[in-house]
Amino acid sequence: MDARTDRPRGHDEPRDGLRTPWLARIELRTCIPSHAAIFRDALGGDPAVAIVDGPLLDGCAADAAFVPTNGFGYLDAGIDGAFARRFGRRLQRSLQERIGQEFDGELSCGAAVVIPTGDLSLPLVIAAPATQYPGSISGDPMIYQSMLAALRAIDAWNAADEGPWIASLTVPDPTRPPEAWQAERVALQVAEAIRAWRRDRDARALRAA
Repeated sequence: MDARTDRPRGHDEPRDGLRTPWLARIELRTCIPSHAAIFRDALGGDPAVAIVDGPLLDGCAADAAFVPTNGFGYLDAGIDGAFARRFGRRLQRSLQERIGQEFDGELSCGAAVVIPTGDLSLPLVIAAPATQYPGSISGDPMIYQSMLAALRAIDAWNAADEGPWIASLTVPDPTRPPEAWQAERVALQVAEAIRAWRRDRDARALRAA
């Protein structure tokens, strides 16, 4: 066991022998105080998760930010629009070029990609669809699949050791106005995605031991 992490030695070690860090901090940001309380109820017992009552992206800094986008990479409404305002239209162009080249034009729910932003305070974005079409809201929010795909993409990125490690992640409040996207349901899906990701990660660590 590694005394610093209490995890088996050898897990996620790149070729140079240095240990790849786990994603150690997840910061969920919301500009709605009542949503902050709901997310604290669902996630407040997790020491690696911080709930911040403040702007979704303005003034925050992390290794990466999570965007539950649509399958075609349009960043022009809702939470997607917050990313367009923060990073400019170049982020949408980069995302859509990646989707076109690697996924035949549509990124399915359950998949995720890591996109550089050119912003030193938030250098990477993890795009993982929670809806298929721009501006559409499914009857059931697909935040669980979206969040889990993003977390797994971060693990794969860190294990590949081909870019800056991701040890901290900003998650803007993905709640949408319709009833199906109430904060209570979204918070439970985010919490369960984090638990499922940790179970998968611990299982990989045991296999690698």
